[in-house]
Amino acid sequence: MPEAAAAPPKKSTKRKAPSMGEKEARGEKRKKAGASTSGARTEEAPRPKQAPPPPTLSSEEALDVPPVTTAVGGPSSGKGLEQPPPFDPSRDSLIESPCPVAATRYICNMAPDRDVRVLWKARNADVVGHFSSHAAAVVAWGGEMVKRLTKAHQKMNASRDHFDKAMGQHAEVLARLEELETLRSREKEAAEAQREVLEAQMLVEKEAHEAEKAAREMLEAELEEVKSRAAGDAERLKLEGKEEFLKSPEFDTLLGKKAGGFFKNGFFGCVDQWRANGYPEEEHPASFLNVQQTIAEMPDEEEVQEEEEDEDE
Repeated sequence: MPEAAAAPPKKSTKRKAPSMGEKEARGEKRKKAGASTSGARTEEAPRPKQAPPPPTLSSEEALDVPPVTTAVGGPSSGKGLEQPPPFDPSRDSLIESPCPVAATRYICNMAPDRDVRVLWKARNADVVGHFSSHAAAVVAWGGEMVKRLTKAHQKMNASRDHFDKAMGQHAEVLARLEELETLRSREKEAAEAQREVLEAQMLVEKEAHEAEKAAREMLEAELEEVKSRAAGDAERLKLEGKEEFLKSPEFDTLLGKKAGGFFKNGFFGCVDQWRANGYPEEEHPASFLNVQQTIAEMPDEEEVQEEEEDEDE
């Protein structure tokens, strides 16, 4: 670290950015050169191992980036720890001048505070190698994180779209429910008004029916009274007519006719009975025959009455 701090930055022409493999090979060469020249160091720092590629996790597993551990070696010199100069983006460049000093500045300025003391004690080559070995894992985890964040963002957008759509449908349903509630209240009011009208009509019809029933009962009572009166009048007229008929000359004429007929039938029956019993006509020829002949020759009362009426005219 003191050597890295004392060495001035080298200016070079623009060239193509070295790949990750070239950076690792260059760091190994510098590491071997430093190990052969330094006699004060009694123990070499272990070579950082290549980090295995990160496993591909499913979207349901939690993102858990493993912590970065750095192999720490002894101090390169007996001097105290010094704060590395800050990384200046306007002057330093890892592409145009990929030197360990710039890498160390970059790493020290991007490392957390708890890792800075460890990085101060490590050599530039160790820091660069460790950073290179873990860069792929970090990039892979970063890509995986970006993918997962992208998927989560897409899911969030889809969920938001579904939520907006559901809220729109919910608003439509609420509007439809309000409309249906309004229609229902209107129909209920109309049905209530119609029911009141029908009840009023039924009440009027009931009153009319009761009035009609009372009028019919009154008419029936009057009809019964008229019938009883007519029957009494008919009976009275019949009796009066009968009495008048009994007092009239027609009744006398009819009675005479009936009596004459009864007498004629009775007389002829008696004569026939006498003859059947062997009554001799020779004993009473004249008187008996004269009476019978006289009765037979008797004129009818109707003819006599007609003759009298003709004479009166």
